[in-house]
Amino acid sequence: MAVFPRTVPPARSTYPKVIGSLISMGQSGAIQTRSEAAQGRMWQEAWPALPAGSADVQALLTTIENLFNTGATCTLSHYLLPGSGKDANGGGGGTPLVKGASQSGTSLITDGWTAAAAVRMKAGDCFTVAGLDVLFRATADISSDGSGNATITIEPPIVAGSSPADNAALTIASATLTAVVMDYTDSTAGPDEFIGGLSVTFREAP
Repeated sequence: MAVFPRTVPPARSTYPKVIGSLISMGQSGAIQTRSEAAQGRMWQEAWPALPAGSADVQALLTTIENLFNTGATCTLSHYLLPGSGKDANGGGGGTPLVKGASQSGTSLITDGWTAAAAVRMKAGDCFTVAGLDVLFRATADISSDGSGNATITIEPPIVAGSSPADNAALTIASATLTAVVMDYTDSTAGPDEFIGGLSVTFREAP
């Protein structure tokens, strides 16, 4: 799996957007909703004017073109997410592992944290689990108990049939997303050979 190059950082990035719930409105105006609780965030990154003669720029353009053309997945961090491109807000500590097989849904039982009741993850912190190509986020602060156990409430949920293995390791720093390039803009270059207008739409592909 390709690692998306970060030698040429984007000028801006949208915050990852989750898949929304299903909403319908009846004639009376009553609203009915149904949660999708689905995996697969989307976001867009845009670059400033780029020098066409730069080897790093050409490597970036070639990678984007190849990923879009083949539909292959890549891994990359997200600049705005704590625990991914930003430092996590929680204290971490220990070597967190999944505690027990066959877990699914919106909570994950873990152990291996440093023992003692201290905040290990803050709401919004991201992490990955070995064996799963999904970036999870804690939806509430979590603390470990005196034995180093902690239950993390998460989104998106773990899908039934895709449960992590017992003792699968959690990555709580520099966690990456697995994504595909859904689309990218045609960039243009003027006589000064600077390429402008490049942006890429990513979709998480767990």
